[in-house]
Amino acid sequence: MRKLILALVVSIAAAQTQPPAFEVASVKPAAHAEGRSLLQALQGRLTMTNLSLRRLILIAYGVQDYQLTGDPSWIGSEHYDIEAKADGNVSVQKMEGPMLQALLAERFKMTLHRETRQLPVYELAVANGARLQLSKEGSCTPYSADAPPPAATPGQPRPTFCGLRIGTEELNRTLDGKGVTMAALAANLSRTYNSMLGRNVIDATGLTGEFDIHLKWAIDDLSHPTAGPDPTGPSIFTALQEQLGLKLKSTKGPVEVLVLDHIEKPSAN
Repeated sequence: MRKLILALVVSIAAAQTQPPAFEVASVKPAAHAEGRSLLQALQGRLTMTNLSLRRLILIAYGVQDYQLTGDPSWIGSEHYDIEAKADGNVSVQKMEGPMLQALLAERFKMTLHRETRQLPVYELAVANGARLQLSKEGSCTPYSADAPPPAATPGQPRPTFCGLRIGTEELNRTLDGKGVTMAALAANLSRTYNSMLGRNVIDATGLTGEFDIHLKWAIDDLSHPTAGPDPTGPSIFTALQEQLGLKLKSTKGPVEVLVLDHIEKPSAN
């Protein structure tokens, strides 16, 4: 009996340490790397079309481009299509995170490790007096992607969720949010698709509480000179100071990076 119990305990422990995996998954080279990229994630199913392997790794580990190093040049030019199905009602975050990590490790023989390095960062600080509006209690509904609220009743208005939302128009960006902490604002500014800062942003404002945010700026994207009309907004640095009374200070700080130790092109499947 003791042996049986011990075997069961070992079996359960092994199952708990195994990374979560998709029930079935297909990974294939994209037909046209210059085509449109698509990411669609629903509970239990993940579709990723024409994404570079580098982008897939960034999504899987939730890091920015500047946090991945040691990679061969081909992972930025090789594009792949992924169709994956999970067993049960698995959350989007789990599929795009641990399950995608396990899939990349299996199909690309990928191994990596984490390091903390001293790299250029920005500190988000108060300029000449913050111009921020405190959120009113109950003005927004907390949201968790792992436990989303039930669908709105037909005919009833959709609730206003707490958090930040990015808006895009050519090279112009807007950032709106309710119930936003300064730490959340700093984390959002770290994302390269928002501001193209290319650095971590650390909250050094010393401001507590939750705020309603509205910010509008234009990115300076010299890599796309024909992307559209000239941007009509200020830079992110000017916008933060003029609209929110905040500033970005350049400094150095600890940044976690992913170091790729090994990766291979996948075999056909």
